[in-house]
Amino acid sequence: MIDAGLILGKKEFVKSELSKKNYNADKIDEIEKLLLEIKSLKTDLNLISRARNSLSRDGLVSVENKRIHRDRVSDLNKRLKEGESRVIELLYDVPNLPDPDAPVGSGVSCNKIVSEAQDYYVTQAPDPSPHWDIAESLALLSAGRSSKISGPGFAMFTGFGARLHRALINYGIALHEKKYFEMIPPHLVTTKALTYTGHLPKFSMEQYKCSGDDLWLIPTAEAPLTAAFAETVFSAEELPERCMGYSLAFRREAGASGKGRRGLQRLHEFHKLELLKITQPDEAQAELEDLLDDCLRIIKDLKLKYRVVDLCTGQMGAKYARCYDIEVYSPGVKKWLEVSSVGCFSDYQARRAEIKYIDKNGKRKFAYTLNGSGIAVPRVWAAIVETYQQADGSVKVPDALVPYVGCDKISKIE
Repeated sequence: MIDAGLILGKKEFVKSELSKKNYNADKIDEIEKLLLEIKSLKTDLNLISRARNSLSRDGLVSVENKRIHRDRVSDLNKRLKEGESRVIELLYDVPNLPDPDAPVGSGVSCNKIVSEAQDYYVTQAPDPSPHWDIAESLALLSAGRSSKISGPGFAMFTGFGARLHRALINYGIALHEKKYFEMIPPHLVTTKALTYTGHLPKFSMEQYKCSGDDLWLIPTAEAPLTAAFAETVFSAEELPERCMGYSLAFRREAGASGKGRRGLQRLHEFHKLELLKITQPDEAQAELEDLLDDCLRIIKDLKLKYRVVDLCTGQMGAKYARCYDIEVYSPGVKKWLEVSSVGCFSDYQARRAEIKYIDKNGKRKFAYTLNGSGIAVPRVWAAIVETYQQADGSVKVPDALVPYVGCDKISKIE
C-alpha cells in the first residue's frame, strides 16, 4: 500500500498520480479525513494521559475522576482502533503510484514498444497451424482427458508434449541458478500472504479459495516468495536479495471465454518459474532493467519472435509502479501472447509485508520489491510448436532445448 503520510503531506499530488491509473482519486479525501481524525484522537489520548499524570502527582485524582478518565480513554481507544482498521481497509484498495518514467495514458495505444527481436526463427510451414491442431496430430496434448478430469481451462501434456514442457522448466531453472537462489514454495498460502502482494482483498474473485480453511491456491510463486521475507529487516549489504521459485499457478480467469480459450492461450492452472528481487530504492531501476534482461534470456535462446512493451499507467496492474510485458508472436493463431510481466512495485508490497532494510545512517526503511516470470510454460510452449512447425507436419526442437528433450525433431508416431 502507499505511504499514508503522502496523503496528509501531498494529497493533491497523490490524487493527480492515481488519476493516471483511472482510479477515483476522490476516495483519497475520505482517507485524509480519517487520518486527521486518528491524529486528533491520538492527541486527545496524549493530553488526557498527561493531565491525569499531573493530577496524580498532586494527589488530586478522586475515585470518580478515575472512572471518568477510564471510560473516556476506553472510548477514545475504541474509536482509534476502528479508525485505523478502516484506514487500512481503504488503503488496501488504493493502487500504487506510477513511476515518473512510466508512459501516461489509458488505452492499449498508449503502451510503448521498447524493443523487438532482431534474430528469430522463421516457421517453415507455408500456412502455420494453431498449436492445438499440431498437438492433436503429434499427440502432444490430450484435451479430451483433461476436460474429462477437470473441465475446460486445463491441459494434459502427453508424450513429447510433456517432455517439451518439462524441458522448458529445467532449462529455465538451469539458466538462472547461478544468480537466483532456488526455492520451491508451498502452493497453498494464507489470506495474509496474498494480502502482502496485493492479490487480496481487492482481487479475491480471481483466486481459488479452499473451503473450510484460511488457505488459497497461489496465482503465482510471487506470493509465497514475497511472504517468505515478511517482517524481515535486511542489512544494506544483504541487498539485493534474488530468488526464484518454480510452482504451479492457479487463476480463475472468470471473464475469459470464446476463441481466447482455445488450446493453451488461457488456462486455470499452469507451470511457471518466477524471479523475485528485493532491493534498496536507489538500486531499483538498475535491478529492474537487469530483471527484464533475465526474463528475456530464455525467449532469446529459443529464438522466438518477441517484443517488450512498456505499459502505460492505465494498463499496468494496481500494484505496479512500472511494468514491462514480454510478448511472443504465435504464427498459428496470428497473435501476440503475453508470456511475462516484469515489474517494480516500489515499496507497495514491502509496506504490507513489513520488509525493511537498514540504510547507511542506521535507519530502518521499506525495501522495494521486483518480480518477473522467468518462464510461463503454456504460451511459450504454444509459440514454440507453432513457430517451429515444418512443412511435413513435424516440429523442430529449438537448439537450446535439444539436450533436455533428447531429440531435435518431434514427428508423428506411426
